[in-house]
Amino acid sequence: MPRRASFWPILSAILFGAMVLYLLGARRVPLWDRDEPRYAECSREMLQTGDWVVPKYLGAWRLEKPPLIYWCQLAAMKVEGGTPEAARFPSTVAVVLTALLLGVVVRRYTSDRRALWTAFIFCTAGLVIASAKFCITDGVLLLFVAIGQACLALMYAADRRGKSPPLWAAPAFWISLGLAGLTKGPQPLGMHAITLLTLLLLDVARDRHSSRRGVWKRNMLWWRHLKPLLGVPILVIVVAPWLVLIHRRAPGFVVALFIKAKMHLGSSMEGHGKPPGYHAMLIFGTFFPWSLLLPTVIVLAWNNRRSPVIRFAMAATVGPWLMMEMVYTKLPFYVLPAFPGLAFLTADTLVRCIRGQSPDLKRPIFMLAVGIWALATLGLSAAPWLSLRISSADQLPIAGFIAFTVFGIIYAALVSWRFHQRRITRAAIVLGVGMAVMLAILYIAVLPGLTFLHLSERLAADLTRMGAYGADVPVAMIGYEEPSLAFYQGGGAREKEDQYLLTTPPAQWPRWIVIANHDWENVPNDLRRHLIPRAREEGFNYAHTGLKETILILEKVPS
Repeated sequence: MPRRASFWPILSAILFGAMVLYLLGARRVPLWDRDEPRYAECSREMLQTGDWVVPKYLGAWRLEKPPLIYWCQLAAMKVEGGTPEAARFPSTVAVVLTALLLGVVVRRYTSDRRALWTAFIFCTAGLVIASAKFCITDGVLLLFVAIGQACLALMYAADRRGKSPPLWAAPAFWISLGLAGLTKGPQPLGMHAITLLTLLLLDVARDRHSSRRGVWKRNMLWWRHLKPLLGVPILVIVVAPWLVLIHRRAPGFVVALFIKAKMHLGSSMEGHGKPPGYHAMLIFGTFFPWSLLLPTVIVLAWNNRRSPVIRFAMAATVGPWLMMEMVYTKLPFYVLPAFPGLAFLTADTLVRCIRGQSPDLKRPIFMLAVGIWALATLGLSAAPWLSLRISSADQLPIAGFIAFTVFGIIYAALVSWRFHQRRITRAAIVLGVGMAVMLAILYIAVLPGLTFLHLSERLAADLTRMGAYGADVPVAMIGYEEPSLAFYQGGGAREKEDQYLLTTPPAQWPRWIVIANHDWENVPNDLRRHLIPRAREEGFNYAHTGLKETILILEKVPS
C-alpha cells in the first residue's frame, strides 16, 4: 500500500502536541482524590529510604499494587525531586509511547491514514488524557498491555498470511505480560485471555459456512506462536526476582497482596463496588469527544468483521473491557486498555466515511446525535460555574470560567457546523483539536485558580511555616482524611478517628493536629485548653465529607 512522506512529521506533531497537553498543569494542579497522593507518597518514601523492594505508605505496607509503578515514579523523582509533576511524568511518557506504538503497528497492517487517525483519536480521548495526567498505575499498565496486544496482532496477522511472525514477538509478549503483572497484578493475563477467546469466537463465526469439522482447532492453531514453553520461563524470570526479594524482606507481603487483589475482584473497595455494565454506561464520558461516533463505529465494525484487522481490533477492545466489567471494584480508568482497539475501530470508521464507503455520518439520525452531543458539550462548558456554590466570585478564576465556556460554545458550534456541511475530515479534526484546547484552558486558567481544591497545599504551607514539615514531624488528621496533606507535609501526617481527642490522653497527642471545625466544636472545654489554634483554612473536604469545610491547625500547649 502507498506510504506518505508526511507520515512521520504528522505523527510527530500529534505526539508532541499530546505531550505538551499532558504536561500542562502538572505543577500547578494539586494531587487529586486519594489515589494520586498515595502513589506519590509511596514512591517518595521508596526514594527517601532507599528500599525499592517493599512498597510502603506512611511506613505501612501498601498492598494495592506491585512495585513497578513506584519504581517508575521514584526514577522520575530522583531526577526532578519528590514533586507531583515528577510522580505524574511516567504516566505521560507511557501514554505517548502507547500512541507511537499504535501508529507504527496500525500503519504496518493498514494504511498511513488509518494509523494517523488512530493516534490522533487515542491521544485526544478524555480517559486517555486523564490517565496521562494522573500519577496512578493505569497509564503505565496501558503501555505494557498495548505491547502485548501488538505482539498478538503480529502473530495473528502473520498466521493469516501463511507466514511466521518475527522471532522476537513471543518473547516480547511474555516480557510485556510480566511487566504488566509487576504493575497491576494478574488482571492483564485475564485481559489477554479474554481477547484470545473473543477473537476465536469471531473467527469461528466467520467460518460458519465452511466445514464445521475442526473449525475450532483450525482457528486456534495460531496460538502456537505464543510458545508457552519458552514464554512461561521468561515470565518467571521477569517477576521472580522481586517475589524472592519481597519474601525475604517482608514475609507475608505476597500473600497479603494476592488477598487484596482477590478482594478487588469480588468485593467493593473504598465504596467503588459497581455492577457489570458500569464501564459501558460511562463510555460517553470516558471516550469523549469520540463517543459521538460510537454507534456508527459499532455498526461498521460488525459489518466489516470479515477483515482480520477489524476482528482483532474488536477482540482487543472487548477483552480488557469485559475483564474489568467482571471485576466488582470498578473505577473509570480500569477499562483504559480497551481504548487502543477502540481508537483504531473509530479511525477505520472515519476513513470509510471520508472515502464515501459508508454514508452513516451523513444520515439524519447522525445529525440528531450531533445535536445531542453539542448540548452535552455546552453543559460541560458551563460546569466550572457550579463552583459558585462553593466559593464566592472574588475567590474564583472568573476569567478562566469565561474562556472555558466561550470556547466550549465555539467548539460545539464548529463541530455541528462541519458535520452539517458533510465535511467529515474537518469535523473530526475540530473534534480532537477542540478537546485538546478545552483541556488546556481547564488546566491553565481554571483548575489552578480553584483555591478550594488546594486545601491540602495551603495547610501544608502553614505547617511548614510553623516548622512542622517532614516525615519525622507527626501530625494528626481528624475529620480531614486527605492523603494529599500527608504528601505535601512531607510524610508525617496520619489519619485518626473522629473521636481521637476524646479517647486518647492529651499526653499522647502529637504537637500538631489538623482538624475539621465541626469536630473541634465537639471537643469539651477541658480538652480544648491543651490546644491552641494556629491557622485556619477553608476548602473542599471531598475524601471525608464531600463538602466545603473550615479546617484548623492546632498546636498542643507544652505541659
